[in-house]
Amino acid sequence: MIARTVVSAAVAASVLAVAPAAFAQDDRVDTLGGLHHRVYESPQHFAMELRLAPSFYPDVDTDPSLGGCTPFKSVFGPGKTLLLSGEFDWQALRIPHIGTLGPGLGIGYATFSGNAPLATATSGGCITSTSTSSGESTSLNIYPFYAVAVFRADGLWKDLGVPFIPYAKAGLGGALWQATNTLGTSNFNGDKGQGYSMGVQLAIGLAFNLNVLDPGAAREFDETMGVNSTSLFAEWTDASLNGLGFQSNPLRVGGTMWTFGLAWEF
Repeated sequence: MIARTVVSAAVAASVLAVAPAAFAQDDRVDTLGGLHHRVYESPQHFAMELRLAPSFYPDVDTDPSLGGCTPFKSVFGPGKTLLLSGEFDWQALRIPHIGTLGPGLGIGYATFSGNAPLATATSGGCITSTSTSSGESTSLNIYPFYAVAVFRADGLWKDLGVPFIPYAKAGLGGALWQATNTLGTSNFNGDKGQGYSMGVQLAIGLAFNLNVLDPGAAREFDETMGVNSTSLFAEWTDASLNGLGFQSNPLRVGGTMWTFGLAWEF
């Protein structure tokens, strides 16, 4: 009788000891509950973006010094092009229940090309293309870059699992550019067709966290690769490369555009 009592007490003690661990395990797999994914996430310090702006068109012809002339449109036409870029962010500071703040760096590439048209000067002094092509190819290659402060308001995602994450960016932007023809870098009156332009970079956007679609796969991706989340984003970007204090009348190779892409946080 005494032995049976001792055995019963031991079994009860074992159940009480195991129960909290079982509940804790349940909390870990309940990715959309109150504790949600925070229990199994690896440390998060960085973000990386693959960015596509499908309708990029530089502000070259908006320069007031051109007096209303549109040399870029005259040479390359009104068609827009793809701006491909990448960005890397350091999420240096986390504000509890609000989001992250830190620096970001980006670099990209876009090109415009076509057959150089023959040109005539109008009575107003502007150079306009004729309907006859010269047969010589010409292009403008643009390499934008920027350094910005990035704020991501992911507090609702971290605390409640709401998958929408607004964000904003602000800082300095620039671009290297090069005009070429069949002989290489263009020259006009001794001036080489290459240079750089500086200005201000601003952006606001909204990301959709794809983890909510398949929490199990997201957890496995985090455990194996250290990627906390994968997001789709849409962003309004304004690269106003109109010159800073040390630069006057630069070639305005920036522009306003919609940017879309994928972001990974790790």
